[in-house]
Amino acid sequence: MSQKYTQRSGFTLIELLVVIAIIAILSAILFPVFAQAREKARSISCLSNMKQLGTAFMMYTQDYDETFPIGVQEDWNNGWPTTVQPYVKSLGVFRCPDDGDLTQPDWTAGWAGVPISYATNGYQNWNGSTWSVFGLIGISQAWMGSGAAARTMAVVNKPSETILLAEKHNHDVMKLGSDGNLSGWGAGNTLTGVNWWDWDAPGELPDGTRALTAAYPNGRNGAVTAKHNERGNFVFADGHAKSMIPYTTNPDPINQPADNMWDAGRS
Repeated sequence: MSQKYTQRSGFTLIELLVVIAIIAILSAILFPVFAQAREKARSISCLSNMKQLGTAFMMYTQDYDETFPIGVQEDWNNGWPTTVQPYVKSLGVFRCPDDGDLTQPDWTAGWAGVPISYATNGYQNWNGSTWSVFGLIGISQAWMGSGAAARTMAVVNKPSETILLAEKHNHDVMKLGSDGNLSGWGAGNTLTGVNWWDWDAPGELPDGTRALTAAYPNGRNGAVTAKHNERGNFVFADGHAKSMIPYTTNPDPINQPADNMWDAGRS
């Protein structure tokens, strides 16, 4: 009995090239989608971290007669992360997944805390007679007198529209050669609205009138990090958290002062 063999032909070169081209096209379409999905997940994780910190601040104020903590003490030690950390337990909550740099200068290691990704609203300005804290979490400085006293919830006229906490990645601070955004040392973990302590870490607030192309921290977003598809996460004085384009929090400080979300006492 004769055995019949069926000859099977393989793919031709053209067919292989077509398949490779289709795979390449699909990859070009899907990879950005996957990247956006990963970034969205990191943004949501960051927002969750900040929401937990917002809740920790609310718990702290309830324990201390509705008074917010100081950003850092006169000697620049014991920053707000040290104060609110007992209410959240984990240090991981202080870090955004998109903040890829957790290094710090060797001279600060072991005593200055750890690198973090968030900063409080410590907006400072001249009140007509002295320098004062207009935000919520001021840096204690003796030369400011009573203007540096701890702020209470009673001074906040618009709690749902007043910023308490914003993103300020250690990565951005370290790129400038500053000390970093450290949990227990210096002005890095507070956004003051002034450039006096830029050698330690930038503190410029967003300003919608600045050039969009100016280098960090002198552009429209100030020292706030906008890593999540050009948006940043914020916590407000009532404890809620949301994503915003940073410079929309202060679109025009001269002509639209009522829209400055960093000014806790505005009407």
